[in-house]
Amino acid sequence: MEFEESEFLVEDTRRYIVLVIYDIVENKRRTKMVKCLERYGVRVQKSAFEAFLSKRKYERLMRETSALIEPAEDSLRIYLLANHTSVRSWGIGDRHQEDVIIF
Repeated sequence: MEFEESEFLVEDTRRYIVLVIYDIVENKRRTKMVKCLERYGVRVQKSAFEAFLSKRKYERLMRETSALIEPAEDSLRIYLLANHTSVRSWGIGDRHQEDVIIF
């Protein structure tokens, strides 16, 4: 009897708290961002959303939101709170120079 490798893989069921903050100049892009983020989480402030996501959904969120940003004009910050002990930040735009990890 042969088994495929995928039969033995266990899906990662961990969830992470994700905070998304954006500053988008153009109304059309901003509206698209809001609609995108509403599929993942809840709006907690005018330009901030919180979500509770699996790794796969977090990665999809990163891809989708990145496509909506004009880096020369807009800013996007995504904070992944892993294990409630560290914060990893990732961003696009002129206000973000490098990843910052806070322990």
